Amino acid sequence: MASSENSTAGPTRGRRAVRLALGTTLFLLTGYAGRATVLHDGGASLVWPAIGVAALWLGSGNRRTWPADVTALVLASVVIYLTTGVSVAYTVVFLVMTLVQLFVFIALVRRQVPGLWGFGGAEPLQRVGQLGRLALAAALSGLAATAVGGLVATLVSGRPDAATLGVLWGRNAVALVVVTTLGVLIGQSLAGSGSIGGALRRTGAALRPATPGRLLEALALVATTVLLSVAIFASGAEVAEALAFLLLVTSVWAGLRFSPVAVALQGLAQGIFGVGATLADDGPFADISSVHTRGLVAQLFVAMTVLTGLALAFNRGERDRADVRLAEAEQASADRARLLDAVLESMTEGLVVTEAGGRVIVRNGAARSLVGLDPDAAEEILRADAYHLFHANGLPLLDEEMPGRRALAGEVVPPEDFHVRSEAVPQGRVVEISAHPLTQNDPDAPRRAMVNIRDVTLDRQHSDALASFAGVVAHDLFNPLSVVGGWTEALEDEFATGSVPGAVGLPMIARIHEATAHMRVLISDLMSYTVARDQSVRAQSVDLTATVRQLARLRADSASAPVIAVDDDLRVWADEGLVRQLFDNLLGNAVKYVAPGVRPAVAVTGREDDLHRLVVRVTDNGIGIPAGQREEVFNSFHRAHRDGYHGTGLGLAICRRIVERHGGTILVEEGPNGIGTTFVLQLPATAEAFARRGLSVPVVQPEA
Repeated sequence: MASSENSTAGPTRGRRAVRLALGTTLFLLTGYAGRATVLHDGGASLVWPAIGVAALWLGSGNRRTWPADVTALVLASVVIYLTTGVSVAYTVVFLVMTLVQLFVFIALVRRQVPGLWGFGGAEPLQRVGQLGRLALAAALSGLAATAVGGLVATLVSGRPDAATLGVLWGRNAVALVVVTTLGVLIGQSLAGSGSIGGALRRTGAALRPATPGRLLEALALVATTVLLSVAIFASGAEVAEALAFLLLVTSVWAGLRFSPVAVALQGLAQGIFGVGATLADDGPFADISSVHTRGLVAQLFVAMTVLTGLALAFNRGERDRADVRLAEAEQASADRARLLDAVLESMTEGLVVTEAGGRVIVRNGAARSLVGLDPDAAEEILRADAYHLFHANGLPLLDEEMPGRRALAGEVVPPEDFHVRSEAVPQGRVVEISAHPLTQNDPDAPRRAMVNIRDVTLDRQHSDALASFAGVVAHDLFNPLSVVGGWTEALEDEFATGSVPGAVGLPMIARIHEATAHMRVLISDLMSYTVARDQSVRAQSVDLTATVRQLARLRADSASAPVIAVDDDLRVWADEGLVRQLFDNLLGNAVKYVAPGVRPAVAVTGREDDLHRLVVRVTDNGIGIPAGQREEVFNSFHRAHRDGYHGTGLGLAICRRIVERHGGTILVEEGPNGIGTTFVLQLPATAEAFARRGLSVPVVQPEA
């Protein structure tokens, strides 16, 4: 554990030492460079870039690093001042002013530009507002430092030099904002480079023009800057004053066309040229008699050239980023619109949005097809007769009855069924239509309404079939219940008169048993029908030959002793339970529906077709099915033979449902030589054939 802690702390201490040494070195270098620009012997220097270096140095630190940083800063400052001829008294004044301005500046920046890179955060410097707050922090911190410096000068020397303090305020404020801005811009572009080589590559990439044309433009800007600077600062005062405004052209040019780093470097170079000319008593500032005023004007010139170009560059960057965000928003909006269109067109329900005046805002494809509209129909609310909508009583809808028009009038239209009868929908259709007004934030906007259209044809057919089914079930259950009730009353009457002889009571009880047995069979068939309709199909390879032989053995000991033959090696890919139920029903019908005195004979044969379906033929020697009823026998509760044969009429309906759930077909035809019946079934023989169920495939037709 100890070694781990040491290994972790070691590099941290090493990085702190490197940071301390680098900060001290840069401060000393820029400090001596600044002292080379003194306006008069022992006075304040014209520029002081060291304070900008110190702001970056301390701003990147924290309470843990500040004690060592401040100590090194104080010592380096004392060395610089004392070795360049500054008196001890003014060394104290300059040092106090520097420390006050640094910490006030850092505090203001962290408060006004929170999270800025180089000052405890990672937020890039890229907005005009950030630049303005940096400049304000530099000016305010300079005022605070000047006030404190004046007080210290009074205590130390008794005679503070107001002009010198003014130059110090301007010099330090300009250096803070210019050097700090340039340092943050370069630092944030190099952050994460990982090595000196990486930093150099990033610097080159930041300064390298993107195209040959931009390179030529950069060279033209450099040449123009040099020529104008020479022309203005190396000429006479009158010529310099006449041409000074042209320096603004290069700042604007740089700000509108190049990166902030390049802009800052161009402005700084131009400012340094102006400072150098001022020190040499050349250029437009040379005629200013007051050396302090001349120094202050030169400092403001540096700030103007740098900040003007940066403000334009940042403004251009914000505009470009806004354009990118706008383009991204437009693209996202277009993507959402396409997605919405795709969703609307994939819906099976129709959706229409209309507004007052008759214009259709949205209408998906389902809305057109459900009411039989042409795809090129006008995007407006048509007259009622164009939609071919009718009430359930057969009367056509009137214009004022249209759900969309009613919703635009403020009515919430509940779902209601309408019938579509048109050439485009020859089979007819039942649609459920509802509509409601749409809420809008703008009270002056036209009223809008949404109409929903749903195809309920199958639902209504299912409901009708269910109602019919329930009626038949109720009727078929009511008959045996009536028998049970009647014979129960008869038994009750017999018991009321005394004991009931067996010859009288037993037939009555037999009738009751017969009626209850019929109800039991009916209920069992209803349950089988439900299973065949709703049970999930668990398909697997089923040995159909073995299944039929097992069903045959169950009937071998019955009174009719049927003869049931089946081909070898018949296999289907199906649900084993449902297949057993299917052939149990078919064999049961074949054994039941034979003429009196005839021994039932059933043959089950099969062959696999080219589509890997097993075509099974179940042939019997029974009484047959009349030609006119060979389709109806598959309907629920339909019975082809009622006299002398008991049944519920559900057996073959169950068979068809099972076959269809496996993607197959079943039909009936006359038996060989006009004797009996043959059921022809198609069932999948392989998993691939089962997977194709529901696709359109040829159906085996009955033999002529």
